[in-house]
This record gives sequence, C-alpha cells and structure tokens, in this order.
Amino acid sequence: MPKTRFVFNDEAQKNSYGFFIPTSGIDLTRFTKNPIMLDSHINSTRAVIGMWEDFKADKGILSGLPVFDSDDESAAVIAGKVNRGFIKSCSMGVRFNRDDLKFVAGELVLEKCELYEVSIVAVPSNANAIRLYVDDSDTPLTEQEVQNLCLAVQPVTNPEVIPPTLNNLNTDMKITLTSAAALALGFAATQLEHDADAVSECVVKLQAEKNAAELKYNALKQAEEVKALEGIKTKVQLAHKAGKINADKIEEFVNLGIANESLLDSTLAAIPGKASLAAQVTGGESGSGEVKTVEDFMKLSLEQQLAFKAENTEAYKQLFTPKQ
Repeated sequence: MPKTRFVFNDEAQKNSYGFFIPTSGIDLTRFTKNPIMLDSHINSTRAVIGMWEDFKADKGILSGLPVFDSDDESAAVIAGKVNRGFIKSCSMGVRFNRDDLKFVAGELVLEKCELYEVSIVAVPSNANAIRLYVDDSDTPLTEQEVQNLCLAVQPVTNPEVIPPTLNNLNTDMKITLTSAAALALGFAATQLEHDADAVSECVVKLQAEKNAAELKYNALKQAEEVKALEGIKTKVQLAHKAGKINADKIEEFVNLGIANESLLDSTLAAIPGKASLAAQVTGGESGSGEVKTVEDFMKLSLEQQLAFKAENTEAYKQLFTPKQ
C-alpha cells in the first residue's frame, strides 16, 4: 500500500491564530538531522511514534512521508488509523523569534521559523493551532500567549476594542506605567503616560547600561579570581620550598586552594617543614661545628656531605679549589 503524503505546511492557508507561514521561510536544518514524528506534540520518548522521510517543498507546500515504528504498539495503532483513512493530518512544531511575526500587506505573517518536529494529530495543522516555541525555549507558548502576540503585532484601528492588558504591546499607542516603572526608565514618578517609542528607547538604553555593568562586573570578578589564584600558587610554592610538599603534589594542593583556600592554609600549617641537612652541620651529630675546611667536611656523614654540596654550592667549590 502506498504511503499517504502528509502536508506539513501550506503557505496559502491561514492557521487558526490568523497568520500565514511562508514555506520558503521554514529552516529545515535541525529537522533534517532528526526528522522526529510525535503523537500530538507530546515531547516525550514514549510519544515518539516514528520519523519522516522524503520531505520536500513544492509550490509553497511542505510535505513528507511517514515512517511508523511498527514495533511500538501505540505507533502501530496510529499507523493503522492512518492506513485506514481515519487520520489524515499532521501539525508542525516550530521555533521562532517574536520579531519575525509581522503585519505584511494587511496580513499576519511569520516570515521565518525553524521546524522542530511534526506530529500526527486529529485535525489538520493549518486548520488547528500549530505548536509554537519562542526563541531558545523548550516550553511551547500557551494559546493565550500566541493570541496576545498576534494582537500586539496588528496595527490599532480602534483602541477602544483592545483589552487594556494589551495596550503596552503596541507601539502605536500610549503606555501607562506604574510610578516604579517610570522612575526605573528615567521618567518623573508623576509622569506615567508615554509614547511607546519613547518607552522602547528608554528600555533599550536601560538594557545597554545593564549589559555594560555586567561586563564590568565580570571583568572585575575575573581579575579578582586571577589574583586569588596567584596567591594560592605562591602559598603552595613556598610550602614546597620549605620541604612541606613534594613537587608532584603542587598541582593537587593548588586545586585544594581553589576549592577551599582556608582548608589549604590549615593543611599547610599542619605539615612540618623538612629540616635542612646542611643546617644540621653546625652543631650536628659529628660535633664538627661550622664547615670551614676540607677536614671539617670529611668529618660529616655521607648524607650531610651530599646535603652540604647541594645547599652550599659556592662554599663547597671554595673548599676543594686549590688556592693560588
């Protein structure tokens, strides 16, 4: 039995929200990589009933062929209804930017969007409300949110018929602010009614100031973090030089300081420093006193001789350099 081709979008047909979607404006990049078929827009692994293939755009109509997961009982039931002609429709789930919904030549048009998924539904996608995801959100807009957005885009011909809650969505109208909002935007607290353009300009300015402040804060925070890291590294290096930790443990202690600098301080303080063998020469076990001659040096133990040579390089050279 030949497969039934489903119409994803017909750009000549208006959906129930009252806007058109040009097929040429639908980005298929994401969908091509994962042409998922859902049951009624339910975003769940259990609702995945198949995938789409051979999807193409022709004369303003975007369509595709269904491939049902025959091993899934729910998918098999829906596939049976499709094959028997009881289900004939699908519905797009699209992601879009609010600015791309525009009033063009007397009609609402969603000029650009990204195809997210295509679901099998009981009624046609264009005749019913499509599923809309705004910007990068994975939460679809509610029916009321879509209706409000559509009303906000349309020009005002009779302001009295527009619900008061939508007044602030249209740039052709006056906006009434609260005293707090007026002060935040730089207006007088008693001056509450303003042109939408003026409010929009203040909002843009306020956002720019917010962005600049965030950049400055992040720069200061980064500088403080760099300074703190250098301080931690210095503490660890000093502990290493004092013989408290070995070289292979330096990175480990630095990471400890990054996680909890107070714990690093208490840990280093609790570790005893390694006594210098060269320092033990004076008043050491041999009782030889300070090493001034080769004879003094030879009285030291082998361990003390090696330590003296390593820690007193110049003095060692002078001992064994023939005098002129």
